[in-house]
Amino acid sequence: MGYILAVCLALCWGTAPLATKYIVSALPPVWGTFFRVFAGLIFFAVLYAAQRKSLYLPLRRAWKPALLGFTLILFPFAALSWGQRFVAPTVGGIFYGTVPIWSFIAAGIFLKGEDRFTLRRTIGVLFGLIGMWTVMWPMVSAGAASLEGNPNAVYGCAAFILMTWSLGMGGVLIKKIMVDEHTITPQANTFYQYFFSAVILLISAFMFEQVPAASAFSTKVTLAILAAGVLSSAVAFLLMVALVRRWGATRMAAVAYFSPVVAMGGDFIVYGRIPSGAEACGLLLIFIGLFLIQKKVDAK
Repeated sequence: MGYILAVCLALCWGTAPLATKYIVSALPPVWGTFFRVFAGLIFFAVLYAAQRKSLYLPLRRAWKPALLGFTLILFPFAALSWGQRFVAPTVGGIFYGTVPIWSFIAAGIFLKGEDRFTLRRTIGVLFGLIGMWTVMWPMVSAGAASLEGNPNAVYGCAAFILMTWSLGMGGVLIKKIMVDEHTITPQANTFYQYFFSAVILLISAFMFEQVPAASAFSTKVTLAILAAGVLSSAVAFLLMVALVRRWGATRMAAVAYFSPVVAMGGDFIVYGRIPSGAEACGLLLIFIGLFLIQKKVDAK
């Protein structure tokens, strides 16, 4: 069952860059991020209302969903929206694959046990890092060239690095302050993560960007918002929590290694883009890294 959940999560994460590319092609990045988060918020509101789940949140515990919302939703989604304007969806998918690096480091420091540092996992991270660099470098160069030397492509990749760092840390925080939390129900924790993120994004959008015109919400953009907000965000979040419970933070984050494959597949289907030799070599190194870090170790 865990592997089925992992495949579904990889599909959700891998399609996020393509959906985000559609969104930011028509909407400003903060507004685009808000509508993505708002779609997820509506999804959880309907889901938990239908299930009649309690959304009670003790005020003194509100910092927990607020912190998780920032690291897992607000910051990484905003970084993806900002960076995806300047590069191809494949690049965003590739950067998603670096989440295990940050998650491994954070889990090894804060969780230990089955998530602790081992020589094999360290070597796996190095293989993954080299593989990611092998895949990314020609794309970053091509992206910069296509923008006539504009360094925004490099800045976009820098935003993706911050995005993956935040997601990697968020996976550890799920284990520390959500999976092991008993005073707040998981449903309330999840709902308020989206609620707090949506409120902050809405305020920020009104402050820093113009309100998008109704004509900007074409059928493709609306479907992209729903895909990014419901599948790549809300459903992916439920899958991620389920995998953290089953596998731990490090093994769960290893699922992100498949996102480049999904993103490349989306690029091929939508734009007819075929992966280069460098990308194929990089993916081989990535899969080696995945094999080395995903195997569970005995807790101590």
